[in-house]
Amino acid sequence: MVPCPLVENDTILQQPADLLTLTEKYVQAAKSIIKTNADQSQPFFLYFAFQHTHQPQFASEKFTNSTLRGPFGDSLANLDWAVGEVMSTLKLYGLDDNTFVFFTSDNGPAQIHERRGGNAGLLRCGKGTTWEGGMREPAIARWPGKIKPGKTTELAATIDLFPTIARLTGAAMPNNVTIDGIDMSPFLFGNGTSDRDYYVYYSTEPVSEMGPAAVRWTHYKAHFHSKGGLSPDVYPDEVCRANYPLHYYDPPLLYDLNQDPGEIYNLKLDEHVQVMENIEKIRDYFQSTVVFGVSQVDSGVSDDAELCAKPGCSPFPSCCTTKTPSSHWDTFYRPHP
Repeated sequence: MVPCPLVENDTILQQPADLLTLTEKYVQAAKSIIKTNADQSQPFFLYFAFQHTHQPQFASEKFTNSTLRGPFGDSLANLDWAVGEVMSTLKLYGLDDNTFVFFTSDNGPAQIHERRGGNAGLLRCGKGTTWEGGMREPAIARWPGKIKPGKTTELAATIDLFPTIARLTGAAMPNNVTIDGIDMSPFLFGNGTSDRDYYVYYSTEPVSEMGPAAVRWTHYKAHFHSKGGLSPDVYPDEVCRANYPLHYYDPPLLYDLNQDPGEIYNLKLDEHVQVMENIEKIRDYFQSTVVFGVSQVDSGVSDDAELCAKPGCSPFPSCCTTKTPSSHWDTFYRPHP
């Protein structure tokens, strides 16, 4: 595998990427995009995907050893600074009150990293599972004058961002594919409720024959099968462990997430017949209409597809490098003395 490169458009800027300066480079790129569009009075879309607090865990030099939480805390502090820089730039160019900002994450904590993996709190399991600890994420939506300060427990998903942004910008939605996302405008910008009343969960590496791993309808969630995730093999809850094999539940497990967000108390199905009928209808409809894409990962590996700063060099892949000070790029985290 080639060293991880930093790429801008079709140009490799660094290989391997200098982690001690990576966040600053991301921030400068974001600031440049905001300034360019502000100068032209041009609407813009900025997607800022942070490396923090993923592994390998790192922090910029000024944040290294800056918190009591160790590497995880330093990484989080670096992330907090970067978000602040973006928000300050919006304010600098008079865009603070005219920009929809949405902050969230993509999955729960990788508990296999223990103290450096984060914590799901009361939620069960973590990354790599379809339990709430792996799938449920907090989110912050901000638009002064458009979004009232407060909090909501309306059901929403990251796939809902696409139709929401399309509505805000007046962009046409594609009509040749089924869009699973639902516009969040009613509860974000008004006093309405979410039009989403269900969500379908698939496990990692799903295949069509398996069907959904779980389905949520309103505040009820049923698990049809599950397998372990990124938790150590000594984790107290065995269904979370990396070595927990695929297991089908017959009958399904049913939980009331309002009363039991930790998915501890399995409900009696004979007391929730209508709930299960609704959930099974959703599962069967979704399974009958979903179209699985062709996996590019399963199509094989080719050296020609690897991003290399020196195409055709030898010995491959270690030769794929740019001139980067080794004292920078080979340091993920400077430990406490």
